[in-house]
Amino acid sequence: MIKHEIRVDISNTEVLESVIKKAYFEEGLLGKILAKKYYIPIEESDDINYSIFKGLNNATVRVTNDIIDGTMRFIVDETEGDIRLYPISMYCIVENEKYIFY
Repeated sequence: MIKHEIRVDISNTEVLESVIKKAYFEEGLLGKILAKKYYIPIEESDDINYSIFKGLNNATVRVTNDIIDGTMRFIVDETEGDIRLYPISMYCIVENEKYIFY
């Protein structure tokens, strides 16, 4: 089975960094994610990303941003009527003021 993931740039650095800090370092275990509790909401006003993620329920996506070295994996969830991106990369480390996920 071939796995297909799209790569999308999330420009809202503040929201992304907040989710990373909460999921991996406050609630997590020193960089390991423990629960599906935090997410990035994709608002309908964000036309480009909303149209990209619409209809991708349970698909995995790779997110890029200036604060991430490489990519971070998320799962798209549309079950609550909104589009939410939940982080699914298991581990996060900080190196040279950038987050690295694996």
